[in-house]
Order: sequence, then C-alpha cells, then structure tokens
Amino acid sequence: MSHNLPPALETLRGFLPELVAEAETKAPYATALVTQSAGETVAKSPADERTNPVPPRPGIRISVWDGATFHSVATSRVDDRDYLLRLTRGLAESIRVKQGPMPDPGAQLDRHFRSEFQQDPEQVTASQRQEICRHAFEQLARFDKRIVAPRAVYVYEREYRLFCNRSRLLSSDVSNVGFYLVPLASDGKKQVMNFKGSVAPGHEAACITDEVIRETAELAVQYLSAEKVPPGEYRVILDPDITGTLAHESFGHGCEMDALMRGTARAALYVGRRVGSDLVNIVDFGGLPGRHGSIFFSDDGVLAEEPAVLVKDGILQPTLMTDLYSYLHMRDRLPGLKLSANGRLQDYDHPIYARMTNTYFLPLAQEKGGKTKDELIADSGDAVLIEQLTSGMEDPLGWGVQLQALRGREIKGGKLTGKLYYQVGLTGYVPDVLASIDGITSELDVSSGGSCGKGHKEYVRVSSGGPYIRCRMKLG
Repeated sequence: MSHNLPPALETLRGFLPELVAEAETKAPYATALVTQSAGETVAKSPADERTNPVPPRPGIRISVWDGATFHSVATSRVDDRDYLLRLTRGLAESIRVKQGPMPDPGAQLDRHFRSEFQQDPEQVTASQRQEICRHAFEQLARFDKRIVAPRAVYVYEREYRLFCNRSRLLSSDVSNVGFYLVPLASDGKKQVMNFKGSVAPGHEAACITDEVIRETAELAVQYLSAEKVPPGEYRVILDPDITGTLAHESFGHGCEMDALMRGTARAALYVGRRVGSDLVNIVDFGGLPGRHGSIFFSDDGVLAEEPAVLVKDGILQPTLMTDLYSYLHMRDRLPGLKLSANGRLQDYDHPIYARMTNTYFLPLAQEKGGKTKDELIADSGDAVLIEQLTSGMEDPLGWGVQLQALRGREIKGGKLTGKLYYQVGLTGYVPDVLASIDGITSELDVSSGGSCGKGHKEYVRVSSGGPYIRCRMKLG
C-alpha cells in the first residue's frame, strides 16, 4: 500500500516495526520517530530577489524506556538498515531496566494522514512563486512614493513524520504555505512599517487580491501620522491574533507539564483554583483542520483527537499539556491528568517536550452572551481596539505578560473615532487581565501562525487566533 511518501520514507515506514521489535528484546518499551522537512522561500525587496530552496533533511530518533526515563539515539543514516539495527541493538543493551511506570502503546493502528488544501503547493513552480512576489512588490511600491521599501515573501514547507511503537504505525504529510507583505513607509522624518500575513496548507495562502495589497500599503502610510497612545490603564478590545497570543503566553507556556515539573510555572500551585472570569475558557487543540500549528499525532504517537482543556469557566484544570515522559512521572501526583497530543520536537535530533499547537480562548455562544465585533465595540464606551500583533513575552513564574501590537484604534462612546495609535505595548498581571474579561465574540478565527521556542531554542509550528475579547490592560 502506497502512502504518497518519498520512496526512501515509504521503505523506512515498512522497516520501523522491525527496529521497535529489536529494541524491545531488551527494553520494555521502544519507539521510532522519523522526521523530514523541505521547502522553498522566495523574497522580493528593492535590493534583490532571492529564491532559497531548503533540501530534505531526513533523520530518525530511536528511543527506549527503562522504567524511569527515555534513552535515545538519532542519526541521518536512514537508508542503512544494518546500521540502524546495530544502533538500536546497542541502545537497548545499554540500559538497565528499573521498576517504574510503563507507557501504554495504545490501540492497534496503521494510518497515514495528509493535509487538505484548496490548491496543491507542489504544483506551483519556483518561477510562479517569484512572479507572485514581484507582482505584490510592484503593487506596494506603486501605491505611494512614501512606500520606500516594500517586501513580499512566499514560504513553502513540506513536513513528513513517521511514528512507530509495538501497536502503532503512523505517518503524516503536512504542507504549510505563508505569504507575507511588508511595506516600509517614510516621510523623511519618520519611518514606519506595516505587514500582512496569510497562512494555509496550500497555495491558497498566496491568493491575496490587489485590494488587500493596497489596503496594506495604505495603512503603512497612515501610520506616518498616527500618534503614540498616552500611557495608562484602558479598556481594550483585542483582535483574534492578539487574544491567541494572550492565551499562548498566559496559560500556554505555564501549562506545559515540563515547566511545572521544573518549578518554573506558578500554574502548578493553582490547579483547581480560579484564574479568570467565568467567561474564560482556554484550550490547546492540535486537531483543528488546516491550521498552521495543527498536527495529526504527537511525536509520542498520541492522536490529536481532543483538546487539552487548560482553563474552564475561569478555573485552571488538571488536564494540562503533557509529553509522554512528563505524563508518566506526574499522573499519580495530579489526579485527572491525561496524556495529550503535545509531545513535540523541533527535529529528529532534538528532545521531545510538552509543546503547544493551537492555543486559544473559546468563543462565547450567542445564547450565553457572545457578541459580534461591532456589538462589542458599541457596548464598550471609551476603549481602544488593538490589532496586528508583533510579539509577545510571558513570565510563567511571575505571571506577567507583555504584548506588542502594531496599532490601536480609539473608541469613544462606543464608536471608532478614526484616531490611530502606532506601536502599542500591552502589559498586565495575568490573573487581573483574565479576571477583567467581560466580553467575547461568538466566532473563532485561528488563521495566524508562526513558530514558538522553549526560550531561545526548540522551535515548533504554532497557530494564533481565537475570538475578539474585551478586558483591561496597561498600554504604553
């Protein structure tokens, strides 16, 4: 049976059960994980036009459990069967089995997964990607002479993953396309920038209309006359990209189980306690179809079939984000803990940690008081609408959060005044921010994406999004 994998990976898929069986002649539990990613980045700027192909980098990670911890070896020699068998045998013989918890290999399953898209990115040539970037670049440059440095970028990545234990043989073929517009504007005294990004599993991400390109350039020009927001505490309405990052930075990193085990997250002390208003529900769900951070299964072989519920009705839940190692060590200490599909690694030669996928606030149903964006604005009195996230930073131990957004729009008497603020910083103490949430829209928008690291390393794909949310934060 063909799984539309590259030939070398198709062959390797059939060989993985033999490797696992070899390891389990000595070890009580073993897994094999294969990763391979490749792609291409095309960029057009005033200085140059670049096309950077990323060649395939396959590799395999073989892991065995000794009753207390995992031992692993990794290699890029995926086409040498004899070498892989020797490597596996040597790993299994090197451990001393201890009394301890044992992983559940799960139900028998042999399955292949593939991203669904509207336009197959494999059918788009490098020259077509170049032409798309040129067209967007020219549209930005023509809009206004104050657009001094426009840039258009097309990023395509294709990622394969294979997982095997004694019960499961899983494989996935995941594609991601990102298209980005970055106009830089200057009036000779002031320099500002705007950006517009689109991500999707297929080439549809790059199908941006000329109207959207012009709107992106127009906003950059408007920022030249925008003001700085007067520092202070405000009622704010946050757009979905910002609310997704608030969820990610507030109870995302702080609910990754390895952080709790190391004592670097205060959330460990608040399980079962109130951390926000009754409207606050935060989940992490890798199974959302077609999102940038979505996965079909974790690197521990757990299917992404149900969300990890982090906060429910304002109460921090015990169903936190786990990898297999942290779950085995914490399941007896934290009743209600589940093995979630959050064990992820950057690449085959990196460690597996509990990592986020798509982390977001749940929207509020209309019958429970959920509003539209316009209704939320009209009901806000004086406030600031914050849009276009640029960065976020968390402090899981101190529970501070800091966000940066590109713009704010003044609201007076429930109406947008037209006044624009450029580069808005948002800060707050996480429980205070979440306790102040008093309005949520009824629609979910998880359409932004990027990457997230553990500190300065271990990067994985994640999404950002959610509903619009109204709360109070300090701006500056």
